[in-house]
Amino acid sequence: MPLGYFRNLLRPNRLATPATAGALKNIEAARQAEISRANEVKAKAQAMATALATIGKFVIKKKAASDSDAIFGAVTTAEVVAAVEQQTGRVLDKRNVTLPEIKTVGTFDATVKLHPEVVGAFKVVVQREKNA
Repeated sequence: MPLGYFRNLLRPNRLATPATAGALKNIEAARQAEISRANEVKAKAQAMATALATIGKFVIKKKAASDSDAIFGAVTTAEVVAAVEQQTGRVLDKRNVTLPEIKTVGTFDATVKLHPEVVGAFKVVVQREKNA
């Protein structure tokens, strides 16, 4: 790269600085801070995955036909996220929750992607809603 390009464009617009010992030290400190932040986010995701596994199951009550186990409608990810939030106090992104198609009463496996490297697993229990 020509020196004039650096002197006339990059340095006046603060797009680049000379590679001095102080600048390299600042870059290394910023990189270490970013690594520690990423590790902290991953640790929080692992803690949430452990909490989901410890709780194990989340109950959702739905109206069902009286003579069969078929429920009216299907269980949505929004309902599962609401059940998790009610029991744990943590809000999950419903786009990251993976559910099978739930149209009957029973127990189903669900997963949630908490971090690119961390996936939490839990069970969704669909029960018949009691009529008053």
